[in-house]
Amino acid sequence: MTKIVKRQLQEKKDNLLKIYQGLKKLQRFTLKNLKENIENTWAVTFGIVAAIEAVLDIAQYILAEKGVKSESYGQIPTRLLENKIINQKFKDELQKMIGFRNRAIHNYPSLDETQLHEILQKDIEGFKKFLKIVEKLNLK
Repeated sequence: MTKIVKRQLQEKKDNLLKIYQGLKKLQRFTLKNLKENIENTWAVTFGIVAAIEAVLDIAQYILAEKGVKSESYGQIPTRLLENKIINQKFKDELQKMIGFRNRAIHNYPSLDETQLHEILQKDIEGFKKFLKIVEKLNLK
């Protein structure tokens, strides 16, 4: 991995950590806060989508380092599993993240404040877990 790529990867990891920390602060929002204030809903949605994008970007760096290509975001979890970077449970989590990202980005009506609140309260730890997985890889 070149110095430039290492620096870019580190920037992505630092950004993911910042987003995660911001989302932790937004966990103070109640379901009522999200339902009654569209700006709160937008902030949470954007934060989660930005974190997912960062995870996917980092995953692309890792796969590229191993000489593995993925043609779409949807292939990334499988490629990570095939290369023993993540386990089946985290693959399933990552696929859920990608599904959320797609629904949020394309503004599907299937995404509601109740789901968003549940993700904010229960699922953002996956971002922290991913950072720990990446650190253990000790990329050179």
